[in-house]
Parts: sequence; structure tokens; C-alpha cells
Amino acid sequence: MNELKPYLRMLKRYRGRLILGAVLMFVTSASGIGLLALSGWFITATAITGALIAAGVAATLEIYIPGGGIRTFAVSRTVARYFERIFNHDTVLQLLRDLRGRVFTLLSRLNPAEMARLRSGELLNRLTTDIDRLDGLYLRGLSPPVVALLAILLVGALLAIGAPWLGGLVIVVLTAMAGGALWMAWHTGQQLTQEVATSSAALRASAMDHVTGLSELTAFGSLEYHRRAVLEADEQARQRDERIAKRMAYGESILNSGVHLTAVLVLLTALHLFQTDQTSGPVAVMMPLAVLALLEPLGVLPAAGLQLARARASAQRLSNGTGTIDEPSASNGTGTNQPSRDATRAVDRPAEVGQRTDGLRHAPTVAIDAVSLVRGAGARVLDNLRLDVSPEETVGIIGVSGCGKSSIAAMIAGQIEADSGTIEVDGTPIGAFDLDALYPDIAYLTQQTDLFSGSFAGNLRIADPDADEPAMWAALQSVQLDAFVASTDQGLHTWVGESGMELSAGQARRLALARLFMRNPKLVILDEPLTGLDEETAEAVSASLSEWLSARTAIVLGHGPESLPRVDRRLLLRAGALSDDD
Repeated sequence: MNELKPYLRMLKRYRGRLILGAVLMFVTSASGIGLLALSGWFITATAITGALIAAGVAATLEIYIPGGGIRTFAVSRTVARYFERIFNHDTVLQLLRDLRGRVFTLLSRLNPAEMARLRSGELLNRLTTDIDRLDGLYLRGLSPPVVALLAILLVGALLAIGAPWLGGLVIVVLTAMAGGALWMAWHTGQQLTQEVATSSAALRASAMDHVTGLSELTAFGSLEYHRRAVLEADEQARQRDERIAKRMAYGESILNSGVHLTAVLVLLTALHLFQTDQTSGPVAVMMPLAVLALLEPLGVLPAAGLQLARARASAQRLSNGTGTIDEPSASNGTGTNQPSRDATRAVDRPAEVGQRTDGLRHAPTVAIDAVSLVRGAGARVLDNLRLDVSPEETVGIIGVSGCGKSSIAAMIAGQIEADSGTIEVDGTPIGAFDLDALYPDIAYLTQQTDLFSGSFAGNLRIADPDADEPAMWAALQSVQLDAFVASTDQGLHTWVGESGMELSAGQARRLALARLFMRNPKLVILDEPLTGLDEETAEAVSASLSEWLSARTAIVLGHGPESLPRVDRRLLLRAGALSDDD
């Protein structure tokens, strides 16, 4: 259960809401128990009173109090269920929001090697199925056993009205049965849900590969072969889901049979107590009905055990690639899964002794000394590379695709580690920084343009949540995008589409650059900043960019001189080493 601890700690923020939600769930169950038990008592008492009056025996029965109680339980059950559903689902949605945000943050911290390891279908599965299972941890996994235990104690108290010893015995028996059902479901889930999670991820990845690679599969004549592979993955996932459903049905049937058997035994005991004048007829009828009312709160326990097992399996899967909520993981830059220097440090944990947490106070120096980097099947990308960048200097590095420019950027940003050599920023090894403290002082634009499903303003406020509209318009003007945004129907509040799909590649790139202008970093790393821009726009954006970079230390990467803004020095990266570009 250690995998679930970070998610359980996340629930503490909502403990007040969670406790109130559990109370509403218990009130719903208690009202159901009270409704059935009091109805049985009232019907029996009415029948006995009527029979006595018919036999000429003087008898009276107060009908208003029990009648009012029945109506109260009926109304309270409906009202409690209504507000419990609204309140708990609102809490779960808030938890889901936080969970997705934190997991996305962890994913964004992964270095490029780890991100490349995650196929798109697997990543989608982690952000949907796995997270959805974790968001149900409270509502469908933790609350049902607590409510079931309280309901058992309530029924035991009602049975104690007729016979205290019977109430205690039923509490012990039903608690053992409920615990056994929960454990069996958990045990079954442990065996099957990991397989289901893996097969589900494989199915999603295969399906997405089939769709995105449709043209290639058709061109190579492999469409039917790949389609059969997708259908086979789907069949395997369906069979595993069916096995789990059958196991859960068996568990529910066994638990329900146990409750019915307990109710029968309680009925026989209650009849004996009635015959021996130890209890009244109405109470004798009430006792087994109270036990039967436990079918609802106890019937969900097998599903709760399965939910806990699924949540644990999903937490394991998320931890394998992204770290937990508290502890992100990263590779060591050599393609292995060994943790990096920062990977073993919890996000919210105080920095280690000797770790620099003050960030950068001014435009820093950057020193790369004898750095070598091996990638892929032993290919040496960088070989004894050296580079010194002075404060407020802009250095341009050009080279052909795949020569290692992006690797240099990722190493300076602390995302991957060199196999040998050192990288220092402001005289401090990059690994000695608390990256959470360092990142606000670094602006890193990768080759990939990452935009979010939202408006222009929403994407800009990722860089500065408190930015006002004049600041956003100024940033858009710097990248020659203000006229286009102003021409849209909603201006800054215009939706840009998922991943910026409503924008052209050049517009998306300029929006990403405008996001950089919203910040005030000390160190700037730009990888192909002018990609997708036409010559005229690139020239205007380059002028704004050069002015902005003048007060900062900057390293700009491009495939040729025309892809760079104005720089103080231009170097050529070739065969893993840097030389002056003549």
C-alpha cells in the first residue's frame, strides 16, 4: 500500500469535505436501515393491535410517532442521498483536478529520454484510466468499508434491543464477513488489475498507432495485419475485464448469501425470543429486517476492494514512469532507469544540505568543461565539448539535425546528465541546484511548441498567472501576433484549440515565444526559436528577441545562421565539438 501513501496524503487537504461526505453516506445508509426496520415494526405492531381489538381485547397503538418516523427516514434517505451525490462528486472532481495537475507537472519534469520512452497511447492511458481510478480512491474505495462498519454497528445496536448478546454476535459475524469479502476482492484485484492496466495501455497505444500511422500502414500493405493486432489486444483486454467482473459477481453473491443467511438465523432467534416472552412481536420482526437492510452498504464491498487494488496498480504504473505525487523520477541521461541527482528528492521536501536554493540573482556565467554524451546504440553525440558563456552574452550554436544541439540545451537546463565532464551555471554545478528554485530563472524553449487547450490569455498566464491584459498585449506585439489576436472575435479570450490546433505552426511558435516574454529569466535557452516563421516575420521577431536577450545570458540553437537572432558569438557544432563559425 506504500504506492497509495502520496495520494492519501493529498486527501488530507480535503479532510473536512471528505468527513462530511462520509457522514452523508452513513446518514443515507442509516435512514435506509431505520426505514426498513421501523416499517417492519410498525406493520407488525398494527397487525397485532388490530387482531387484539378484533378479539375484544382493549388495545391501543400510537401511530403518529412511528408513522412520522417512517416518513422522516424516507425523506432523509432521499435528501441525504441527493446531497451526498452532489457533494461527494464535487469533492472528487476537485481531487481529480489536483491529481491531473500534479501528475502533468511530474510528466513535464521528465527528461527527454524518459518522455521518449512513453508512447502516446501509454501516456494517454496514464492521464485517463489510471488517474480516473485514483480519483475514485475515496468515493469507491475508502468510504464504503467505513460506512459498512458503521452500518453494522447500527444494526447491532438495534438487535441489542431484543437481545444484547445477539447484537454483539451479529456485529462480530457480519464484520468478519465484510472484511473477508473486502480482502478477497483486494486479493483478486491484485492478481488481475495489473494485467488489465497493462493490456489497456497496450490497446490504447496500438489503436493510436493504427490511426496516426494509417497512411504508412496502407502504403506498406500492413493495414490488415496491424488491424488484427489491434483486435487481438482488444480481445485480450475484454477477456481480462470479464474475468474481473465474474470474480466480483461471485464475491457479491457470496456476501449477499451470507447476509441473507444471517437474517434467517436472526429471524429464528427472534421467534424463539418472542415465544419465550423475552421480546415483543414487532421487535422480533424488526430484527431480521434490520439485517436485510445491510445488503446495500455491504453489497459494494467487493467493488471497493477491487477499486483499492486498481488504484494501487494505477499508482504503481504512474510511479514507474513519473514518480509519485511527492517524488518524481528521471533517468540518469544514459538510457537507464537509475535515478538522477534530483530524482530522489521529494518535490515538497526541504532541499538537501549543501544544495543551492537561491536560484540566480543576476545574468550568470555558463561553463561546459570536457562534456561527453553517448546516446542510442553507443553513438557519441558530444565528445569532450567545452563552452564558456559570459554574463549577458548571447551565443549562437548552429549545426545539422541530430548533431547534439538539443542535448546541450537539455543538459544546461538540468534535464539530462552528461556521461562525463561538468556543467556549471554561475559557478555552481547544475546538479547542485534545487531545480524548483532554479527553473523560475531559466527560460527554455524546446523545438516542440507546447500549447494548452485554452485561450491566448490562458496560455500566456502559464508564464505569469498574475499578468494583466496590457502586459499580454505587449508580449504579443513583440512577436508580431497582436494584430491577429485583435482580429479574432474574442481577442485574448479566443480559444486556440487543443495543442494550438486552431493556429498555424508559425502562430503557435510566436505564442510560445510571447510566453517567454512574460517572464524575467536570467538564463535563456532557445532551440530553433524562429521555426515556422516566414522571412519578414522572422526578421521582426528576431529584432525584438535580440533586444530582450541583451540583458540576459542566452544560448540560441539553430540549423543555420538565418535561424538565429543577433548573437555576440556564433559557433558550429560538428562531430561532437564546437568551433568558430567562419
